[in-house]
Amino acid sequence: MRMSLFAAAALGLALAGAARAGTIFEADFQNGKADGWVVDGNARLSTYRGNVSLLLTDGAAATATLSTAGFTGVSATVAFAASGLDNNESCIGEVSPDGGESWVALYKIRRGQDDGVTLHSGGGTVPGLDDNANLRLRVRAATHGGTCWADNIVVTGAPGMAQALPTTLTYEQMMGTQSPVLPASFSAFAPPTQPAPTKNRFEGRLVFAPVTAQVKSLRDDGGDFKDSDSPAHRMPAFDFAFVQSGNALIPVRRGAIPGVSPQWEYILEPGRVWDASDDNGYTRASLPFTLEERNANCMHNGVLTFLFKSDGAVSNVVFQIGSETCLYSKFDMWGETPARYLPGAIPNAAQIAAAYASEIAHRLPTKPIAALAADYPGIDPAQFGSPAEIDPADMTAYGVVVKGVNYVGGCDTRFGAYPYCAEMDLPSYSLAKTIFAAEAAMRLSLLYPGAMQRKIADYVPECAKTGTWGDVTFQNALDMATGHYLSAADQADEDAPDIAPFFIADTHAGRIAFACDRYPRQTAPGTRWVYHTADIYTLGAALRAFYRGKAGADAPFVKDVLTDPIWHKLHLNPAIDAVRRSYDSVAEPFAGWGLTLHSDDIAKLADFLSVDAGMLDGKQILDPKMLAAALQRDPSDPGLRASNDDIRYHDGVWAWIPFMSGYGGIAVAMMPDGIAYYYVSDGGKFAWARAAAEADKINPFCKR
Repeated sequence: MRMSLFAAAALGLALAGAARAGTIFEADFQNGKADGWVVDGNARLSTYRGNVSLLLTDGAAATATLSTAGFTGVSATVAFAASGLDNNESCIGEVSPDGGESWVALYKIRRGQDDGVTLHSGGGTVPGLDDNANLRLRVRAATHGGTCWADNIVVTGAPGMAQALPTTLTYEQMMGTQSPVLPASFSAFAPPTQPAPTKNRFEGRLVFAPVTAQVKSLRDDGGDFKDSDSPAHRMPAFDFAFVQSGNALIPVRRGAIPGVSPQWEYILEPGRVWDASDDNGYTRASLPFTLEERNANCMHNGVLTFLFKSDGAVSNVVFQIGSETCLYSKFDMWGETPARYLPGAIPNAAQIAAAYASEIAHRLPTKPIAALAADYPGIDPAQFGSPAEIDPADMTAYGVVVKGVNYVGGCDTRFGAYPYCAEMDLPSYSLAKTIFAAEAAMRLSLLYPGAMQRKIADYVPECAKTGTWGDVTFQNALDMATGHYLSAADQADEDAPDIAPFFIADTHAGRIAFACDRYPRQTAPGTRWVYHTADIYTLGAALRAFYRGKAGADAPFVKDVLTDPIWHKLHLNPAIDAVRRSYDSVAEPFAGWGLTLHSDDIAKLADFLSVDAGMLDGKQILDPKMLAAALQRDPSDPGLRASNDDIRYHDGVWAWIPFMSGYGGIAVAMMPDGIAYYYVSDGGKFAWARAAAEADKINPFCKR
């Protein structure tokens, strides 16, 4: 459990020199010593009114090395006072998760905070702090005359593991002559920060047979893990092609990949290759992957690793899963298996490499969440992803988007920091009601004015047969106000056990029959909101049929309406293109759930809707009137009341502040004045009032 970052610093002042539960490292210099600090430049201890601090000037720095092995939720804070800073000078506290190869700023103060007396405190969490045996802290005076005083440097964390996990996988363990000790820290699967070019090259297929894994079940509402012979215990068969470009190892196929397993489908993401001196001429590879529940949107994130040579020699594959975004199924999985590497030229290898390079180049700039304190003095980064709102054990990823910069947090797992935070697969769940259904509706409304007044029954024959959908418009379905329901109580129909046939249906026929027939007509369309994913699925089928009536019977609806004009122009990750569909020849998109996202995608989509108002490259892509209404920017069209909390829902967007929401604990809040806050969790809680209040300090929602 993480305490408030600024509370941690304050506690350090109150308990100077005293150890406390959860404290991994502390330096307040009150004993008159700086033991363990390596000083470079003009630095010395200084005393003011009985308080001792470390004085630094003119580029001086002091570095300490520590271990956080066995700890999770690790955060670091530092306090500075300063004097004589000019506009380009600062006092900086920073951390290196990789033994000093690269540094990430935790906190800094600048001119205006340099009265020579006041200690300003800040810091937070960044990827790589958890379970790290070679962590380094540094305080530095980026000055040419100004003075910095560093004090109250505290690193805290929770003992997250019964014992420190192994941080390496040796050559002998990879080759099978010794058994790997699993589970291991994810640092054992992580590439170096700046790997050199490799001696071997991977281009071809990696293959292994289904393998029964070791599993520790943490939550199993569906009983999938009760039988040790169930498919839930097995990693599915693996036979996929990859292209190496520099140190990147790129899967040829991205997004959810249907297979023969009745339980899981793979999602593969780009990994890394590197040479290590003790791997005996082999090159080491690691790949982030996800097991996604078949016909669902539940995701379990892992990494696999292996050794290879260009001639096809390959070690065992070692794999491990230690996190998920899934409310009803949580587990750890690990194991090893023999594999084959089949070298061979991959068609379009150059294009695959170029596409990945473009993907990387077009990601938003990122900074650790702790950098908010330095970039916006007075802001408490701990209010975003706050454990007072979301339990850290349930948090997968979170971030704040300010002026085109994605300040990222999270990415912790039960085995330490996930090595591929930017590539971590995140489910959309009902974010898709906005990202897919609402964007498609707004796009078609712009292209074909009046489209939203078309009738569902004219495009979905299964609904026409009931005789009760004749006056229900596309707009009514998007607003989840079709007039069809069993109970008008908030979420009652959606949470009822008898909804299961809708979600588990493999075919479009089974799913649309439920959507059209299950709920009786009770009131006039457009008058009462009742939450129904089935309504959004019905709308998706209607929009697809409408578009094909305009563009041709075989027109690729998703590609023409969403992928090409929006998602590709936003440079979203390619996995989003593989939308979840029915498993029959109809291949009907789910529309209301089932997308694969990265944190960068969420940040871009929030900005596209809220900041850019549906415009790309100076061209309007979405119907501006619909989008303005969805974002509560048209007082004459606020939409229907959606719950007992005076929240509204309109055009696929929730609002008190406009936000997207997804099952299990996913939210994307699009604040006024261009700030977005998002989190992906799976504890069933929706809470972000602290984040909203802190965002208001960055750029006040209401101008005074």
